[in-house]
Amino acid sequence: MGQSSIQLQAKLMREYYRDFSKYAKGKLPARKTAWVTAFTPVEILEALDIQYIYPESYAAVIAASGQEQTVLEESERQELCRDCCSYACCIEGTLALEAGPRGLPPRPDVLIATNNQCNTLPNWWNILAERYGVPLIVLDYPGEAAEREMAYEYVIAQHRDLIEKMEALSGNKLDMDRLAQLIENSRASVAAWRRVTDLLAERDIEPTLLFDGISFLITHRCKPETAALYEVMEEEFSQTPPADESKPRLFWLGYPLWYHEKRYMPELLGECRISGSNYITWWSLDYDGDTPMEQLFSAYNYTFLNLKQETKDARLSEDIRRSGAVGAVTLHNKSCKCDFVSARNIPIPQAELEIDMIDRTFLDEGRARRQMEALLESICAG
Repeated sequence: MGQSSIQLQAKLMREYYRDFSKYAKGKLPARKTAWVTAFTPVEILEALDIQYIYPESYAAVIAASGQEQTVLEESERQELCRDCCSYACCIEGTLALEAGPRGLPPRPDVLIATNNQCNTLPNWWNILAERYGVPLIVLDYPGEAAEREMAYEYVIAQHRDLIEKMEALSGNKLDMDRLAQLIENSRASVAAWRRVTDLLAERDIEPTLLFDGISFLITHRCKPETAALYEVMEEEFSQTPPADESKPRLFWLGYPLWYHEKRYMPELLGECRISGSNYITWWSLDYDGDTPMEQLFSAYNYTFLNLKQETKDARLSEDIRRSGAVGAVTLHNKSCKCDFVSARNIPIPQAELEIDMIDRTFLDEGRARRQMEALLESICAG
């Protein structure tokens, strides 16, 4: 009998956090370590046998463990205002206290930040560069607004420079065949994940499983185990009962609430259910192109948050249409205004909640409840 999705996820989590516990015990990792932002071309790092760590993902784990308030308070004592990105504050507080639910991440040998997600991250990485005194590489992706040929030349030059620097760091030489295989692994992971997310609209699936499950498309996307995990999830989800069609469908627009046991707020949804989410589509990157360099350009220059507003509107409208949602819970996230702006033209009624994905104290629960009641009343009246 094959392993369940829960067992496969646990195995991948153990692998990812292995050096956290070692580092906490004073042992250094065997490989060079890069700290990266969520949309870094990690296929290049994997091909050169460089370990990569996502501080943002660890911030989510800290919040899920219920320890975020302690580290946010410490970050504030270190003069990083709580109005800053809560991911940054959470990690900075953890580093200052030298403690976390899984220990400390291995010390970085290099920091790599990108602006194809948000412009806050390169600024945060400057703070980390000062803390550790290591090189900082910022990859600038002009996105859809730039003419494609010019953007291609600009991005490819940066990728080549990244390869050269990472070869020097690791002492390894990039094998293009190895890189091509890793990109194929990423493509397979994305394809399998898309099949999983397609089931949310029609099956009785707890959205929590998808909010947590996408983390492997972030941290392990170019490893073959990720596609295998998602194929098992697809099989398991396909065997769940059909969704209760008497429950109106809602679209979750924004980040999961990492501090919430369910990652969303089912207690405010009444008789409605979540049938779709834009967050679970963000890492479904398109590795289009005939060569590895073309494929990496397509995937990382055209992330969702790096598209023109009209393209975002069209994609989001299509996601909502496919979900069958008649209303949306739209999160005006204190830490991530760019996500809210990307969702400003949605075609269905919405409850717009002032919230944060990490800091639970930012939410006015009474106000949120009133807003949700108004949305549900609107849906029922319609």
